Amino acid sequence: MSFDLGERVRPDHQEFLQSVRLAAIATVSAVLTATLVIGAGRALLPSQDTAAPASTPFVLVADRY
Repeated sequence: MSFDLGERVRPDHQEFLQSVRLAAIATVSAVLTATLVIGAGRALLPSQDTAAPASTPFVLVADRY
């Protein structure tokens, strides 16, 4: 996808459009990288299937101290 912005956009706006384009590329790259890293982490690390304990009532927590 390459097209020349120079003929349709004023020169002072061309830098802005290039910055927006680079920001969009950076955002897409960051999302893809995060997706790959999270996916690899889930695939490589063993799953922790231990369920979190149900929340303990405040009275029981206070009795422990």
